[in-house]
Amino acid sequence: MSMKDEEVQQLMMKIVDGVASPEEQEAMAEAIQSNEGWEAELRAFKKIKEVTANMQFKELPDSYWSGYWKDVYRRTERTLAWTLMSIGLMITLGFFAYVGLSRFYSDPGISVALKIGVSLALSGGIIMIVSIARERLFARKHERYEKEVER
Repeated sequence: MSMKDEEVQQLMMKIVDGVASPEEQEAMAEAIQSNEGWEAELRAFKKIKEVTANMQFKELPDSYWSGYWKDVYRRTERTLAWTLMSIGLMITLGFFAYVGLSRFYSDPGISVALKIGVSLALSGGIIMIVSIARERLFARKHERYEKEVER
């Protein structure tokens, strides 16, 4: 009985992991007799298993971990700062837009639907302005070669 390459490779993995039944080990021995390349591949997999089993992670010094956590804290703080600043700017701009349009909002002759539409459009515009401003500030800091690249 001839096995497919995929079946032989699955048998190899079972043998390497030590979970192959005696029948599967016998089937692997037959596959090796019909193709000697399987024996070399099985030895290579066993060697890989042995090497990886004996591997140990390198102990990192405490200075590495303190630097790592400082970077995590720094990024978290900056993310929180940008978020709070963006929200504060949106609220402030929204307030000024409301004060500027207070006559519009207090006029009973203008429908509620129009007031809601204008409010949503202004809110979206304010969020967009803050987002674009933040993105441009970030891009200016990171796009060093933008002026040199021709598109």
